Amino acid sequence: MKCRPVLARGFTLIEIMVVLVIVSIIGIGSYSLLEIFFSTDRVLNARADEMRRLSMAMYRMDDDLRQLTVRPVKNAYSGYEPAFQGVTNEFEFTRLGAANLTGEPRGNVQRLHYGIGYAEEDSESRFERELDDDTALLIRSRWRILDRGPDSEPIAEPILDGVVELNMRYYDRDTKAWLAQWPPASSASAPGAVDLRLPQAIEVTLLTRGGGEMRRVFSLPDYTVVSATGGSGSGGSSSGGDDDDERDSGSSSSSGGDDRDDNRGEDQ
Repeated sequence: MKCRPVLARGFTLIEIMVVLVIVSIIGIGSYSLLEIFFSTDRVLNARADEMRRLSMAMYRMDDDLRQLTVRPVKNAYSGYEPAFQGVTNEFEFTRLGAANLTGEPRGNVQRLHYGIGYAEEDSESRFERELDDDTALLIRSRWRILDRGPDSEPIAEPILDGVVELNMRYYDRDTKAWLAQWPPASSASAPGAVDLRLPQAIEVTLLTRGGGEMRRVFSLPDYTVVSATGGSGSGGSSSGGDDDDERDSGSSSSSGGDDRDDNRGEDQ
């Protein structure tokens, strides 16, 4: 009886093609899942970074507004700027307790300005704009001195990029209404007098490219404004005492002149 040799059989071409197709499908699916995972991680990190920078900008603004004081300043000409002034996209005020960590030639009372602007083309800041980017920067500007001269320039510090729109409103404690500017247009201050009133609150609406719209209401500290001979106070009357004394002495001399005129009239 003859034994037939057993023939060794391998994989057919069809079986190999089927295996390759299955391996390819698994590989493509795994790569897609990894790509989705890494893309999601990048988006979440970018979102977290955007919210972190937005929160830091709002914290910076809140910290400055908590130190708001009733202190008008001289402008570069011959007049005074109100203690607080603002419009729909910017405001300016005086704050106390500005730490001087770098030893600059200035005091601890600062005049600050918040508004929007654009990065310079030759700037090396991390807030540089792309060519097709129409967003702006939220800029915090500060002056080294309170009472400015003709050559006084603020130091601008960008604190947030990607700003699409910035809107502000001011709550008047007297009329109980939100206003688009401060001091109010219907201010009852005498001509030439410095407006010392402060809004009760400020509403800031910030629209950014990556963070969407954010609305924040800042409650301002309480203050009192007494008679002209007593100056003004909100914890910061001493910082503007010299200027207040000058204005008070001026008002006293003018009132004295009226008394002399009255006395002459009686003698006649």
